[in-house]
Amino acid sequence: MPSNPVNPEFLTVMARMGVRPDPIDPKKGSLKVSEGLESHGVVRVAPLMLLADMIVGMELESSVKDWTFTTDFSFRRGFPSKGKIIEARSRILRHGKRIFIEELDYLDESGNSIGYAQITFLRTPLREGEMKPDISNIRMRMAKNEIPDLDQPIGDLSGIRVEDPSIGRAVLFPHDAVRRPGGFVQGAIMTLLGEISAQSFGENYFGEPCSVTALDARYMVGGRSGPLTTTAQWVTSPDQGFIRVSLVDEGHQVLSCSFLAEVVPSSHLSL
Repeated sequence: MPSNPVNPEFLTVMARMGVRPDPIDPKKGSLKVSEGLESHGVVRVAPLMLLADMIVGMELESSVKDWTFTTDFSFRRGFPSKGKIIEARSRILRHGKRIFIEELDYLDESGNSIGYAQITFLRTPLREGEMKPDISNIRMRMAKNEIPDLDQPIGDLSGIRVEDPSIGRAVLFPHDAVRRPGGFVQGAIMTLLGEISAQSFGENYFGEPCSVTALDARYMVGGRSGPLTTTAQWVTSPDQGFIRVSLVDEGHQVLSCSFLAEVVPSSHLSL
């Protein structure tokens, strides 16, 4: 049995990804890797995005009086890791009046670099009468809480369904377990939808398992009503592996996210 009982507030899909803030250092956090977070033996980009979003976002929530929202995330994969714990540490690139940009290194248990990311947040003033919650206790509970390993792929748990890999069409009907407070689908779930779209599109072309080795995400309008759907297309020659993914909230007929992904056949990776 876990040393601490599982709190229901941590049983969202995002919480099940196994991301934890460091209880002492606000610039650090970790990811517990389970098979449900992997695809073809490689950890997905989405939980690594969530780790970056948590580390930088929670520190900004504590230090900035206004709301801060993620606008951009860029990730480049490094050496593959067989370890079960991934650690990340953030550093400030720029903290301006409205824009906050930080970079993160991802390390495995042996200290090897397994990835690098940059993430941007936009500062938005509180409306009259609004108050931000105190997240200090939430951070400590997240650091100490025991979350069971995933017993199914994170895409299945999220409810993502690939309908037509030839055009990268993946679909998500939003439900409470993938939403953040306010009703919008959490950025890591949007990232996962874009990642699965690019991967399925690449696999359909190459005829073999593929991994997403790089991903640039632009979060424009939060997905809310759904269905959230994706389409993919090659940016240049398919053999170069660069794919553009568009994520649309069909309930509002609005482009919610745009992704640029690099997809590589698994046979080309040194695992």
